[in-house]
Amino acid sequence: MSFFKYYPTTQYAGYEVLDITRKAKLSSLIADNVMDYMNYTVAEGERPEDVAFYYYDDPSLAWLVLMSNNIMDPYSEWPMSQENLEKHIVDKYKAQSGRQISHEVLDWTKNETIASNIIDYKSQYDEEIRINRASFVAYGDSHKHSVSKVKSGETYTVNTTGDISAADWRTLSGLSGVGTGTVFTATRDGAGILFADTATVTGESAKSPAREFVAVRAYDYEFDLNEQRREIQLINKGYVAKIKDQLETILTDV
Repeated sequence: MSFFKYYPTTQYAGYEVLDITRKAKLSSLIADNVMDYMNYTVAEGERPEDVAFYYYDDPSLAWLVLMSNNIMDPYSEWPMSQENLEKHIVDKYKAQSGRQISHEVLDWTKNETIASNIIDYKSQYDEEIRINRASFVAYGDSHKHSVSKVKSGETYTVNTTGDISAADWRTLSGLSGVGTGTVFTATRDGAGILFADTATVTGESAKSPAREFVAVRAYDYEFDLNEQRREIQLINKGYVAKIKDQLETILTDV
């Protein structure tokens, strides 16, 4: 059975083409029940036809694999092979990177010393929580606090040294020299240090929410997105006959 022969046609740019917007709704064919689906992870290089052959013993049911995952364009929505993924990344970021050679574009998307390739930031505790760069900067700044609030045993980075004497910094940090960017573990609480409110630090310990988010650069962003596409659902093979029987009616119904 050819799936596409049941699609109605429409006019586009003067040509008669398949009206793929008239997609069959599987929810009208089967009950909305978790038992109606099987979770499946698409392997490297595996195509819809391969998955259909593996599960349904029929590669011509590739359309059912796509439809059950709401995939309209298998070229862009189906997981890419590693080779095709890197070609996609090069094409997408070549202009932004200012590079012309493929491996240089890829190197740019992975470069951890620049900020221009950062797409967003993800929580180390829940990767589904994402924030943009502006939010990250504001979020990080909101957790800067005066030295008077430093707690013994926690780790900090110095933002400004203020008017605190070298001797007081030594007492607080245990280091002989402290400057902007110095990372130290407090040897005592900051309360009581003279002029403590003139200097600020940012918490660097795991307890500090300012350390929760990490940068997601272009390469990792595209890689993660491609990996997410590998997790698909397959309609229970027991419904295939029913779907075939009703598909023509659903597609042609106005």
